[in-house]
Amino acid sequence: MTQPSLAGEAFASQSYESCSLVTSEYLTVLQLADRGLDLETLSTSLLDLSDPGAQRLEAILALANREGIVEAHSAVHSEYARCARGMYEYRGIPAAGSREHHFHQCAGENKSRYEVGLAATLQANPANVAAQLSPEHKDAVTKIFDTFESQGAGVLFDALASELKRCLKNSG
Repeated sequence: MTQPSLAGEAFASQSYESCSLVTSEYLTVLQLADRGLDLETLSTSLLDLSDPGAQRLEAILALANREGIVEAHSAVHSEYARCARGMYEYRGIPAAGSREHHFHQCAGENKSRYEVGLAATLQANPANVAAQLSPEHKDAVTKIFDTFESQGAGVLFDALASELKRCLKNSG
């Protein structure tokens, strides 16, 4: 995956929505790959897949094969946070109530859940993690830690991907 520079030109044609939708696509590919779909099956099932799209599909699956599905999920979430941060630095916070503002909020929510998920995988103390979060994010700590402890990192990252996609779906 290519990482955009935080230089202004890198974000001139981007939006919070584009960061979000690309991330959602990558996470969906990882979820399908984790359920057994291979590159050939995914490539043939995606109608009108452009050459750059096919290259990105191949790259994300290669990352998952090389590093593992959890690491691939983590890389995608990290890239999403970088993209959203770059958008913030370039464009700031979108107007309240706008479609773009909704995608900005989903990015922030995802970043918080992802960081809590990382803390769980590192065996951090849930109370210490919760103490660092704003009140609206504290309830997620218990759920995320419980998911990790009872079902493992793979299920946790799959759930984080699904939660992001739910947020994005409610965009309009």
